[in-house]
Amino acid sequence: MGNQCSNSKRAKGLFRDAKYHKVVKMGKRRVKDGECCAIWDSAGRVRNVVGPKREWIWFSDVRFLDRFVANQNQYLVISFRDGRKQHMRGPASFFLDPVLHKCIKVEQAISLNAFEAIVVYREGGAVGRDGEAADDGDESKEADDVGGGGLKKAAAATVQAATSQNEAALPVARAITCLPADGKRVQRRVVRGPTLFIPAANEWVHTFSWHGSNNKMDDERTMIKDALRLTKIRTLPDQLYYNVKACRTSDDAQLCVKLMVFFQMLDLETMLDSTHDPIGDFVNATSADVIRFTSQMTFEDFVTRSAELNDLATFPVLRERAAAIGYKIDKVVFRGYKASDQLQSMHDQAIKMRTKLQLEAKTAEQQQSIEDLKLSRQLERGAKEREMETARRSHALELRKLEHAETMRQAEEEERAHHTKQAASDKQKLGFLAQLGEKGVDLTQYLCAKERRNDKVISIEQGGGMVPHLHLGT
Repeated sequence: MGNQCSNSKRAKGLFRDAKYHKVVKMGKRRVKDGECCAIWDSAGRVRNVVGPKREWIWFSDVRFLDRFVANQNQYLVISFRDGRKQHMRGPASFFLDPVLHKCIKVEQAISLNAFEAIVVYREGGAVGRDGEAADDGDESKEADDVGGGGLKKAAAATVQAATSQNEAALPVARAITCLPADGKRVQRRVVRGPTLFIPAANEWVHTFSWHGSNNKMDDERTMIKDALRLTKIRTLPDQLYYNVKACRTSDDAQLCVKLMVFFQMLDLETMLDSTHDPIGDFVNATSADVIRFTSQMTFEDFVTRSAELNDLATFPVLRERAAAIGYKIDKVVFRGYKASDQLQSMHDQAIKMRTKLQLEAKTAEQQQSIEDLKLSRQLERGAKEREMETARRSHALELRKLEHAETMRQAEEEERAHHTKQAASDKQKLGFLAQLGEKGVDLTQYLCAKERRNDKVISIEQGGGMVPHLHLGT
């Protein structure tokens, strides 16, 4: 009894191990909620017990089943022992029945953004007389075979509903049907985002294998076949870097031309029908155009005309091939070139010498410009000084004119005042003399006497014939 209890505890602790298998002669087993176990009786018949439940066991084998859970972004891949396979969309949970199932895997759903798309192939049933797929009739049968009882039927219904919902919800751009020799129909469809895609059991997602970059430095970057493997295709405008090596000019100079190609997908169906590697087509077409361009000119001509590599007209093969596979070339950008070491060294020396001469010429030109600037500034300064001197002298003359005019005006006023005063004085004198004349005064003697003032008057009157002799002392 103690050994049986120990075995029971061990079974309870290891119920999640799919390899655990215990032979029990007699006893009971407790299956908890969320657990499931398979019990084989002595005749080899199996039954599944879903918890919560307590089961009495008599000479039976007990095995607890592993439980697989998928969330809303996942799905379950159920592989049957008879070779069939089913997909169950999450959120869902399922027990691995060792009698029916080989394995169960939890896979992530394919998330597509608005600018992404995938190519899905689907294999249908046999082709009937009218060319349509015959009804397989095994969907419900497979669902019934998932497990026994209500658990099996419910799981099968979940699988069928998830598959139908997945097929109805996804956008299909165009379906192409291929009829192989075995009579099975294969359809191709394009699923565009935004969506969360879960493939059905009879569907598979196409994997593209294109040329890809080796992710090295710019001078060593090149394209390698099948280096880019992807399932999602971006429909947005994109670009690629490519170095066209071994380009020879007409004078046998070897160059490496660096380009950036901007392109945009216009028709995904045309791309699928026309090419298996559009990047490889771009690489080959670009190489053809660049080699043709460089082979028609010398190295010096290439250096002079390298700007033409920015023009789409220089890449006719690239544009034609892009249009044939459903793409459009927006523009090509020339990122430079690299020559051989010896040629590059010679070219670098020539560039240094040419740059030195140009710098010296520019230096001399700048010096002459500085001298011309100094001379022009001196001439301008002399002209301004002359203008200032002329203005100063004109101002001085104006000031003198104003001063002279003011002096003349004051002199005229003084003279006018003097005449006025003199006239008044004369008038007064005339009046006074008139009064004296009226009073009998001899005006002549008066005026003479007045004019003499303090002078000495000597009067000589001649008489008797004698001549006087006069001495005046100083």
